[in-house]
Amino acid sequence: MATVNLANRRRESLRISKHHISRARSRSPSYSCFLVFTLIFIMAFRCATAASPLRTSSLLTHKTALAFQSNSLTRLRCGASMSATHSSIGTQTQLSRLHNQSPQYKHEDIVHLHHSEFLPPSSTPTHPPVILLHGLLGNKRNFASLASSLSSQLQNPRSIYTLDLRNHGENTHDWRPTMSYTEMARDVLAFMDKLAERHGGAEHYSKAVLVGHSMGGKVAQSLALMHPERVAGLVVLDIAPVRYYSDERAGKSGDGTAWKVVEEIVRSVAQLDLEAGGYKTKRDVDAVLREGMLEDPALRAFVLTNLEQSRSDTGDIAPLRWKIHWDGIVNELERIAGFDAHGEPLDGIPSTNDNVSLESLEQISPYKYEGDVFFIHGGASRFVRHSHISTIANFFPNHMLTTIRGVGHWVHAEAPDDTIALLKQYLDR
Repeated sequence: MATVNLANRRRESLRISKHHISRARSRSPSYSCFLVFTLIFIMAFRCATAASPLRTSSLLTHKTALAFQSNSLTRLRCGASMSATHSSIGTQTQLSRLHNQSPQYKHEDIVHLHHSEFLPPSSTPTHPPVILLHGLLGNKRNFASLASSLSSQLQNPRSIYTLDLRNHGENTHDWRPTMSYTEMARDVLAFMDKLAERHGGAEHYSKAVLVGHSMGGKVAQSLALMHPERVAGLVVLDIAPVRYYSDERAGKSGDGTAWKVVEEIVRSVAQLDLEAGGYKTKRDVDAVLREGMLEDPALRAFVLTNLEQSRSDTGDIAPLRWKIHWDGIVNELERIAGFDAHGEPLDGIPSTNDNVSLESLEQISPYKYEGDVFFIHGGASRFVRHSHISTIANFFPNHMLTTIRGVGHWVHAEAPDDTIALLKQYLDR
């Protein structure tokens, strides 16, 4: 781990800490303790010493250095602790007042999202719930194993919810032609409102910690910028609040290869006609996808989670059907590649690659979330680049980014133990 003070790029230093997490298949019992005490030591050492050069695959912190400890996330600025400032909403009356002050969503524009609930095994939730948001072509089951494991490990008891986002999963009752991040964020906000109402306006249900992967990460970021008073924390898995391109554009999102692959998968699979092809089982569809369309077995298995085949009361097998609205998704790929909030496109924020100073960059967007934000990046993924850091800092001044080495875009699937450990440290801080 190393830190860099980029004093020549801004008056107030941008502190960059480094932390590599190896994907060891087996670890000694002392690994967790070693990691915790190493982090505490390095962060204390940072305040007394000069910085080291920046390398790739790092943990980067903007404005404040964040050190994970067993039960708290201590903010340090050269030894001076900073207390977090968060809005407190304690009663149903306060929640109603908040809604009256905030832009109202129209109920006819909202998709009532299907969800799964994971409760602490032996205690009553006393802290804000955690809401897990899947990525493009995903569904709430993608996080089922992680949610179950996490709920049993947290020291601060929380209920955990996995949602099916718009045009995905069990929301087949309400397919929609549009799916901007503003719309998807409002869907999640409506779910939070129902959750708070169901629990009688209990204080810890007036907010939620949002954890989102890929597209779900953008939904979470959009909601945090739209309604920061409703977000108790934000964890983003391998995505940045930027526009991605399917072609190569200098100065933009790297070489565009990552999004190009996603777009190709979506367009190819969407053209697969289950009825016309006469496919009877998932194995039939898997064989077709394997022949040049989608060779990666893990990706095929992921896509096939969107196929459903049920049995009737008489035992007859029903035809295969997609639990995903392909037309709605394909038509909205351009919007999904971008980023928006408050109904406004926010993917035009320039980066430092555009010869804009960090001081000027901070004045560009009026929308910010001041809470603690934790970005978890896959070291082998191309979705979070060094050029994105300035944009991330613009929207989320108190952010930290850590890299899990050797894993790709699906960090929670490829490194579940590391992901759970990081989430636990963040949630129990």
